[in-house]
Amino acid sequence: MSKNIADIIIVGAGLSGLMTAWRCLDEHPELTVMVIEASDKIAGDHTWSFNYSDILPHLQDWIKPFIAYQWDSYEVKFPKRERKLDITYCTGNSETLRNCVKPHIESGRLQVKLNSRVIDVQSDHVILSNEQKLTAKCVLDARGFNSNDNVFLGYQKFVGHVIKTKTPHGLERPIIMDATVEQLGGYRFVYCLPFSDTEMLVEDTYYTDGPELKSQEVDARIKDYIRDNLKLTDYDVTRRETGVLPITLAVDETYGTDVSGEKTEPARLGMTGGYYHAVTGYSLPEAVKSANVVCDMIEKNKPDFAAAVLHEMAYHRVDHYHEENFLRLLNRMLFRAAKPAERYKVLQRFYGLSQDLIERFYRNRLTKGDKLRILIGKPPVPVTKALQNLSEKAFIAREREKRDST
Repeated sequence: MSKNIADIIIVGAGLSGLMTAWRCLDEHPELTVMVIEASDKIAGDHTWSFNYSDILPHLQDWIKPFIAYQWDSYEVKFPKRERKLDITYCTGNSETLRNCVKPHIESGRLQVKLNSRVIDVQSDHVILSNEQKLTAKCVLDARGFNSNDNVFLGYQKFVGHVIKTKTPHGLERPIIMDATVEQLGGYRFVYCLPFSDTEMLVEDTYYTDGPELKSQEVDARIKDYIRDNLKLTDYDVTRRETGVLPITLAVDETYGTDVSGEKTEPARLGMTGGYYHAVTGYSLPEAVKSANVVCDMIEKNKPDFAAAVLHEMAYHRVDHYHEENFLRLLNRMLFRAAKPAERYKVLQRFYGLSQDLIERFYRNRLTKGDKLRILIGKPPVPVTKALQNLSEKAFIAREREKRDST
């Protein structure tokens, strides 16, 4: 008879896995967790940003140790609109995430198993590539995004350079979208985060139909932007990061509402469960929400919490599917109704709306009035194309027909 090696096993030591471990271990002193990671370190090498208002109010104090930098406002720039938004913006990174879980690792309550590939994940056990079986009350799957025939995607791709300047760079606040740059076959913008007077992240981002990323070409464009737009020449690149994130255009309803595996499959976290903002790709707020759901189910059902966690997370995923209906519609407008070189016009118009609406959009809490306000008025895309992409079911049928014919 096998013995549980921890109360919870989390497969994947990225953002969602570690956020869940951190939250649950903070709130439940008797709990033990093991995270299993395929690479040689936890948390990777990433930057995660979010509006402070994206975080549930009762978790805003808790999340503070994760925050590396915070600003009171940020800017957006488009060919026909520039604007400062007085919304508190925050960034955390892999180092701050590691620091958040470090006390639990040192206490022994969080076990970390690195360089370990998992070949089978079930609701109460995992099997490693060496055929070792590890059991727990509950298993959570946080291994990252996997493509699925029932999920239809565009992509957000980026290359970022962290630079250290010899003299102050002069940027006071983040520029989260500078779309005055050449568009190059899709919605392109540059993202700038001033970490200090002499340190900054400059990231070149593309919303395109395919996942291909020619990172060396993007490296050259970043250098051009730093020289031509930021007017900086004397600096060193201290870190480089790249990424390709899914942007959801449509999800088959049967798949999105399927809870048949709630008693037999592990609960999914993060990108594995589709937990990211469909339009922006921001994953931190959703990681915090999921972590809190797991934590609450433990509190309400301990010591035998496993069935409740699996049940609640199955329905949490269904709720997320329904909550993102409108966001997926906006993505179809962006990726299918707008011409690639004119996709920026959708965002240019959006950022002319009220600051409160923009804030609700980022935390995915749009009202019916907000949704009408976004859709009414002179459309930034051809009307016939917009109407063609209103129905998610019809969109999926067309996409499947195209896929089957190739």
